[in-house]
Amino acid sequence: MPKIAISYRRADSEAMTGRIFDRLIAHYGKDAIFRDIDDIPPGIDFRVHINQTLLKTHILLAIVGPQWLGMASDGSADRIQEETDPVRVEVETALRRRVPLIPVLIGSTKMPSSDLLPPSLKDFAFRNAVKVDTGQDFDYHMDRLIRSMDAILEQAPKSPPSRETKAPTAPPKPSTAERQAAAGATDAARRKDTGSRAAAPAADAAAKAESAAKPVSFLSAATAAGDWRDMAWPASQQGRMLRLGIAGAVAVLALVVLVFGFSGGSGSLGQRLLTLSGHSGAVTSVAFSPSGQTLISASYDKSIKLWDAGSGQLLRTLTGDSDAVLSVAFTPNGKRIISGSFDRAIVVWDADSGQTIRTLRADQTYSWEVPPQVWSIAVSADGTRVVSGSADSTVKVWNDETGELLRILRGHTDVVTAVAFFPNGKAVVSAGKDGTVRIWDTATWQLVMTLTDHAGPLLSVAVSPDGKRLVAAGSGNAVFVWNAMTGQLIRKLATESDMVDSVTFSTDGKRILAGGSNGTIVAWDTDSGQLLRALTGHKGGVRALAFSPDGGRLASGSDDKTVGVWSAN
Repeated sequence: MPKIAISYRRADSEAMTGRIFDRLIAHYGKDAIFRDIDDIPPGIDFRVHINQTLLKTHILLAIVGPQWLGMASDGSADRIQEETDPVRVEVETALRRRVPLIPVLIGSTKMPSSDLLPPSLKDFAFRNAVKVDTGQDFDYHMDRLIRSMDAILEQAPKSPPSRETKAPTAPPKPSTAERQAAAGATDAARRKDTGSRAAAPAADAAAKAESAAKPVSFLSAATAAGDWRDMAWPASQQGRMLRLGIAGAVAVLALVVLVFGFSGGSGSLGQRLLTLSGHSGAVTSVAFSPSGQTLISASYDKSIKLWDAGSGQLLRTLTGDSDAVLSVAFTPNGKRIISGSFDRAIVVWDADSGQTIRTLRADQTYSWEVPPQVWSIAVSADGTRVVSGSADSTVKVWNDETGELLRILRGHTDVVTAVAFFPNGKAVVSAGKDGTVRIWDTATWQLVMTLTDHAGPLLSVAVSPDGKRLVAAGSGNAVFVWNAMTGQLIRKLATESDMVDSVTFSTDGKRILAGGSNGTIVAWDTDSGQLLRALTGHKGGVRALAFSPDGGRLASGSDDKTVGVWSAN
């Protein structure tokens, strides 16, 4: 996995760095990006901390805004001239260690001239910089930057470059001749110590050595053929009975495997029925229509695609979002499609015509340079309300019919990555990068419960069809299951993935499924937590999962830009 670090000065470009950070996560994944290099544990020498971070780095992006040089609090020389300035140390360390370093100029910012920099940073002034516009050209500029980074990463060694550390060289392994000579010397010494027995004739020794060195061919040696006949059908009656018993057991096992193969096993997930290709970016969200006849998918390529769920035929492509689409859903009557995207809008589409009905935007002032991105959406069972999770740490409640913003729910301290309605519509659950799951009462919109068992960022949350269980997952290799009524942690389900991007319940609630960053979908029994099956086939992380209304099929969206449709029996 590539490792990319971002160096920036908070007072200079924090908001714009946040946009760049989110875009890089969309392309490379969260684990690939270091944003706050100078987020230093107490008592640690920050020079050592920064150096250790850059030891793991393949590319350093230096975000340069109009105040990048930094103004000292006393009005004297710029902060970049101070040896204790973290931004200076970050860039100095990257230059010294020859880490690929890309200056990123924000808006109309110019590269600082060499006479404004300390001697250790003079070379930085001559680096070829990339411009990223804060307005409508942001996407275009970011695409160009990512292409440049991809080209660097393709040529990068498996481990980041370093001039300061060098791994010790392992001693060469001895050759076959050397091992044989050593063995011969050992044998000679042993014979000398214990008294040598009569040596075999030289010809016999050579023949034995040659025989031991050659691979045995069971087809060419008559004696070997005889040995195999004895093994297959021994002369003794006891041996023949043993062979017959083994043959019978193998036949029974083969029959069991054959029967289970045709019947779909224990009724858990089966074979992959369709692979839907057409997106040019990672597939972030999938959903079936209420009839189960249509499947929709959203992608980082800024589009929504409608597919025939039975044949896999592409029916229509919806475009209009100016940034990655993160979440998509049908309304309960199937007549509308709701989408949320990084361009900070929630769009309501006509499912039949593909035309935009309305766009939902919050009419308020933000301290950000742009309003916050929409990471997640959910539609109530009666279709009257839409909830969204945003990058400003809030959950927003909308009227689908009028587009009115009804309520803003505050409590999370980081991006709200996932939201879902309880089946009875009486509560909403949200999960965020702050590692918490929060339950909100839809009658009063008050916070009812906060679940804090997960230590890292959460990326997905789901409610069981009976409303009795919650599952959530994100960073780490476990899926957390809670009692939705009491908030008690029921169990943690372990996976082999280092990050779980998506979780869901089967339509009947009997299974929990999780999609991992390793491209595997894992299914467990909801009641017992027993592992049922792991589905492989995607070549990238599985970001989205959805069951058809009849429970017969499962759809998955992946970083490999495809949608998979699986038999669910």
